[in-house]
Amino acid sequence: MSSKFKSKRVAISYIRNENDELLMGKRSDCHKWACAGGHLDAGEDPFIGMTRELKEETNLDVESIKLCKVVWVKEKNILLYLFEIEVSGEIDLTNDPDKEFCELKYCDPIRVCDDLHVVAEENIAIKHWFDN
Repeated sequence: MSSKFKSKRVAISYIRNENDELLMGKRSDCHKWACAGGHLDAGEDPFIGMTRELKEETNLDVESIKLCKVVWVKEKNILLYLFEIEVSGEIDLTNDPDKEFCELKYCDPIRVCDDLHVVAEENIAIKHWFDN
């Protein structure tokens, strides 16, 4: 089997508000900004994994979810799934077992571009935001 099919799989959220800001979190480990998401479990459906990760990290509920992009990053052997999501509920970081984010809010991506966990040129969510 090709190594392409043994890739790590990562689901990434793309959640915008009415001001065209993205929901982003400041990571606890490096204090860099990222969209909510994470690694999918072996055999896990990407939609279910994204919903699970979002609930764990933010406490938000998925109202609608659409797969908008899949990218294989050959150099890192990672398959990225980007989901456009509409959410409901209140943000609550206290129940995340990994405590991944120390802050979570809607941001203008241009204002945090210099402090991204994954640089803008390689960031699937930021590239999608600029394209739309």
